[in-house]
Amino acid sequence: MASDDTAPIDGATIREACHAALWDTRPRTAVETDLLVLQLEGHVRLLAPEVAARVPKLSEDMEALARVVLRHADEALDPAARPADQATRLFDLGTSARALLTLTEMTAPEADDEPEADEDEESAADATGWLLIVGPAEG
Repeated sequence: MASDDTAPIDGATIREACHAALWDTRPRTAVETDLLVLQLEGHVRLLAPEVAARVPKLSEDMEALARVVLRHADEALDPAARPADQATRLFDLGTSARALLTLTEMTAPEADDEPEADEDEESAADATGWLLIVGPAEG
């Protein structure tokens, strides 16, 4: 959930934009590319403050990860550091938005509220049923 003074986070929309930037290989017009760049910039600008606000509450490892992701997001938004081609720009913004969204979801307060499953004998997974041995074909 976003802070009270920011827009709500729509993870599905952000994931769609990241997918379009990182995996969709269909040709785009310059206008479509510019719109996707603007959309991703908006997502990064929305998510970065959310992640930054959570940094003080994170474990040491997660804090270090969040700081690296925030640094890359700042670089992706920096007008002086922008790459000359839009494909690189889309990649930088797409990876930043995806990483920020993942951190936002991983560090959401409701993610910590879920009770952990008991690891007793009754609920432990039975590992004997998953292995299949394939031998030479009889014929």
